[in-house]
Amino acid sequence: MKLKYVSLIISTPLLSLFNCQKPEMDQIEKIASATLEMVTINEDSSYQFNGTKIGAIHFTQKEDVVSVDLEVSNFPEGQLSYYHAVQIHTGTCESPLSQWNLGKDLDYNFCNVLSMGEVWAKPKAGDLGNIFINESGMGEFNIQTDLYSIGSDDASNVVGKIIYIHEVAENFVQECFEGHNHNHNNKKIACGTIELVN
Repeated sequence: MKLKYVSLIISTPLLSLFNCQKPEMDQIEKIASATLEMVTINEDSSYQFNGTKIGAIHFTQKEDVVSVDLEVSNFPEGQLSYYHAVQIHTGTCESPLSQWNLGKDLDYNFCNVLSMGEVWAKPKAGDLGNIFINESGMGEFNIQTDLYSIGSDDASNVVGKIIYIHEVAENFVQECFEGHNHNHNNKKIACGTIELVN
C-alpha cells in the first residue's frame, strides 16, 4: 500500500506539469506586420512615400491558420466613404511588381481554391478583399486563411511581401468569371512592407 501511495505522489506533479505545458505550446504564435503609408507615383512609374502614415496590418499565425487584421485610422480626405482594394504584391513599395500568387504563374487563378474549407473566390492568392474607409478616415478589415504562412521557407510565406491599398474597390468575384478582361488600372495609394515580429 505504501508503494502505491508513494507512486501516486510522484506521478501527480509530473502529470500536472505536462498538462500545464501543453496549452502553452498550443498558444505559440508567429506574428508579422506592416505600417502603411500613403504613396505617390513618379514620372518613371516608381513610387515614393509622402510621410502620411495611415495605419497598420497584422498577420498572426496559430497552427496552420493566419489571421489578417488591417486597421486604418488616418486616411486623408478626398477618398473617404469609399471601398478600397487591398492586395499583396511582390517587389518593394518604391518599385512594386506583380501581385503575389503563392509562387505560381499569374495565369493560375485561386477562384476555386479552398481556404478554410471555402472557395477563395478571388483571382490571385494576394487578393485580400476591400476595406471601407469611413468619413472619419477609419476602417477595419479582417480575414483568416490557411493559404498563407509566416516565416516559413516555402512560397506561402508573407514576410518580405508588400501590402498595397488601391484607389478603388475591385469586384473579385466578377473577376473570377470566365472571359473577364482585367484591363483596368487601379492606382496604388498606400503601401507597407510585411516584416517578421516574432
